[in-house]
Amino acid sequence: MDSRTLASPTVIAVRKQRPLRVGVLVDLPLGVSAGGHVRCWERLAEAACNFPGEVDLTVHFMGTEADRRYIGENVRYHIEPPVFSTNRLPFLSHVPDHTDLSPWHPRLARHLSDYDVIHTTDAYFAYAKTAMTVGQRHDIPIVNSVHTNTPEYARLFTAQTIERLFGDSIVSSVLLSRLQVARRMERRMLRQLATYQRQCTFVLVSRPDQLDDLRGLIGGRVGLLRRGIDRKLFHPARRDRGWLADRYGIPPERLVILAAGRLNRGKNILLLAEAVRLLLDRGIDAHLFCAGDGEDRRAVIDRLGPRTSCPGSVEPEELARLYASADVFALPSRIEESANVLLEALASGLPVLVARDSGMGRAVRENETGQVLPGGEPDSWRCALAELTAQPARRRAMAGAAREYAETVVPSWHDVFAQDLLPHWEHAARQRRKTAA
Repeated sequence: MDSRTLASPTVIAVRKQRPLRVGVLVDLPLGVSAGGHVRCWERLAEAACNFPGEVDLTVHFMGTEADRRYIGENVRYHIEPPVFSTNRLPFLSHVPDHTDLSPWHPRLARHLSDYDVIHTTDAYFAYAKTAMTVGQRHDIPIVNSVHTNTPEYARLFTAQTIERLFGDSIVSSVLLSRLQVARRMERRMLRQLATYQRQCTFVLVSRPDQLDDLRGLIGGRVGLLRRGIDRKLFHPARRDRGWLADRYGIPPERLVILAAGRLNRGKNILLLAEAVRLLLDRGIDAHLFCAGDGEDRRAVIDRLGPRTSCPGSVEPEELARLYASADVFALPSRIEESANVLLEALASGLPVLVARDSGMGRAVRENETGQVLPGGEPDSWRCALAELTAQPARRRAMAGAAREYAETVVPSWHDVFAQDLLPHWEHAARQRRKTAA
């Protein structure tokens, strides 16, 4: 659908005078090691370049030094140093992404009053708090989208922080079991999210199963923000086992299981490493390839030795070749909102295994494009992988079905921008104009 068909003649007349000015705030660092939240907005920014008459877009990221990068005539990145980064706190050195804990970001605030719409992508940190203050002060509508299950991450990493500080001690037991500190942190952040979203003009969620509950909470001002795919970059035609053997030393006859993303507790990567260990113990010729970095990288290597490759973060072009050259994609994470990597794997023609708890089973056609498995049972993953190893014809059929799903069901990033974002930004701006009139 072309977003131009969604606008009224009045809006078209306004566009001829000036495109809609939108500021998107991503309170995370931009860089090669960035996760799916940042990658999502990089792709949406690229899509926005196709709408120069409709939108003038600035995406604000966090970085070590102030910078401005132009992506297109109507799209740019602003990079701002944090006021008080979590990386200044040694006991948080293990968190996967550092953010800004300050309640106010003065450099960012100076930009925000110029926008017609401000779009925040969290509800907790410096950018979101600064945006809400500026938006209320200048009557600028705030649109919010959810990309990460931050409350559950907070629970996991609060528990991990306590364990790192106090080890297996009575103090840890009291804090985690008796006082329920980690779960209290999760509940507090859920309340904070609800409070923030009630103040927003519109909220976009990543999971369809969240729509009804949130509509009830904030009165219906809710929509779905899907994830798109670059079907040319992620394509089965890039498969090249000779390249994989030369580049990483993996024999062409070996089953390659690919995981992409953070290697940490939140992504549950050690469950997958244990499942592959069980395969190897039964004599199955398998290899786990982890494209990404994180604190559990060393543990994966220690567990699997030469039967794993963990090169760290991988550039998109090489990652596309890895997807196509692997045999199975595994996403054991139990807390995904919407995983870009799963869609990339499907587009690359890979059968996929996902954890039931994450909700990503919505993108899997059971036993056709993949399987949905218990997120806490390594043996279930071992059995599924063993079956796919023993049934190459079934694996090929699932690979074809995965690509077909990506071609017919998964939208492009252009479609996501035109259908899921731009209409809501326009509506928020119209509401502001009506209120001003």
